[in-house]
Amino acid sequence: MVMPLDWSLRIPGPVHTALERLEQAGFEAWLVGGCVRDLAIGRTPLDFDVSTRALPEQVLHVFPHAFATGLAHGTVTVLVGHHAIEITTYRSESDYSDGRRPDKVLFETDILKDLSRRDFTINSMAFHPSRGLLDPFGGWTDLMENQLRTVGDPGTRLREDALRMLRALRFTLTYNLSPDRELVTAIRRERQRTLILSVERITHELARMMNAAHGQSLLPFEPGELLPVIAQRLFGFSPDNQCLTRLLAAWIRPAWHADQTVPLFYLACQICRQDQPGGQPSGLAPDADGRTHQLKKILAPKRLQDLRELFQQTCRMSRPASRNGHAMLYAAGLRLHLDLTQELDALSLAIVIRVLAKTLAMDTHAARQCAVDGWALLSFVCPDRACLLPELVNLRQQIQLEEEKESGSGLPVSLAELAISGRDLSSRLPVRGIQLGLFLERLLSYVQKEPSDHTPERLLNLAGHWLEPRHMTGCQPER
Repeated sequence: MVMPLDWSLRIPGPVHTALERLEQAGFEAWLVGGCVRDLAIGRTPLDFDVSTRALPEQVLHVFPHAFATGLAHGTVTVLVGHHAIEITTYRSESDYSDGRRPDKVLFETDILKDLSRRDFTINSMAFHPSRGLLDPFGGWTDLMENQLRTVGDPGTRLREDALRMLRALRFTLTYNLSPDRELVTAIRRERQRTLILSVERITHELARMMNAAHGQSLLPFEPGELLPVIAQRLFGFSPDNQCLTRLLAAWIRPAWHADQTVPLFYLACQICRQDQPGGQPSGLAPDADGRTHQLKKILAPKRLQDLRELFQQTCRMSRPASRNGHAMLYAAGLRLHLDLTQELDALSLAIVIRVLAKTLAMDTHAARQCAVDGWALLSFVCPDRACLLPELVNLRQQIQLEEEKESGSGLPVSLAELAISGRDLSSRLPVRGIQLGLFLERLLSYVQKEPSDHTPERLLNLAGHWLEPRHMTGCQPER
């Protein structure tokens, strides 16, 4: 870890200026909260919060161009250079009747009282460039030992603010911590309190959790049984806790975009539902037929609008984000039809798109777009498959996108996209009925391997060549 003497180098000049101006006016001031935690682990903080003995009106006097952003809680935002810095008066809190915010806020003159009201020890340190680190609750040691503990009794802290349960998960996943056993026990006891949280706050924390760096750190929270309660709040059903915890521990990674995290969580919850046929959760590794059946039920076209409404109305996602979320769901369907023991090529992609269109009853364009988006997701879901990465780089050149469709180029993945139709073929050659369908299927398979031959003239000539007697035995479509 970086020692405090080095921290000053990563504190911007305007922040130093704000501290100095408060101290010169006679008001003690410290850096507090997340910026101190980040400095302690060697990160350069993005935001700096200052806590001071000065009352809000005194801060406004020191910084005439500041503006009040939360006077009830003693917060003033000052602009120093191009930096917006929040300066908050030392305070204590009491009586959390709504389980989220304090009913009473008292301004204090002692920094220790301010630090004692905070949630976790790693967030209850203060730092000043001249005075060094103030750490009354052992946050430094907890960071060094990768521990997450509350300041004081964990049950009391969670009853004060139910959001702290989700924050516990996020901090653990972000910083690779081990939660204190008493904290996990308290989460299990108080987990139903998260039902009072707003959907916006839940989805915000969920998005930050799902793209954290240390997914396996979720496993110690399994006894807390918090995840099914979150699912109940967002989606109206409770998945199996053990299955969901273990599945998410494998899925969570920094690569997910925030807009993908709610659909990802939804998909994991659906896979781990407890109300599957027979009353058993689906588990983590059902057979292929079971997975296909389950995904078809989750992703049935008649439910697409329902999914959008769920993401938009219940989970408060934007309309574009709710549409993009479908790609996350379809990636699971894509995964079912890939042989990850083989190197992947354009033909494999074309076959996958056709299978998606058939098994999920999707139109070809939708299947193609899902494959395009889903391919990128697969490179993260299956990080051990190095062959996925170069395929991802070349993906837009390997399969037909909308702009390629308009220009007439690209790889056809359905009979409708062939350069010739059944009518074209039957008008030139004496093929009808089943034989006509076999010829078209064979032509489709051929051009997927030889896309440069995808022209009407070349296909008609090829079909005529196949029709010659010596080639009739080869009329079955390639597989």
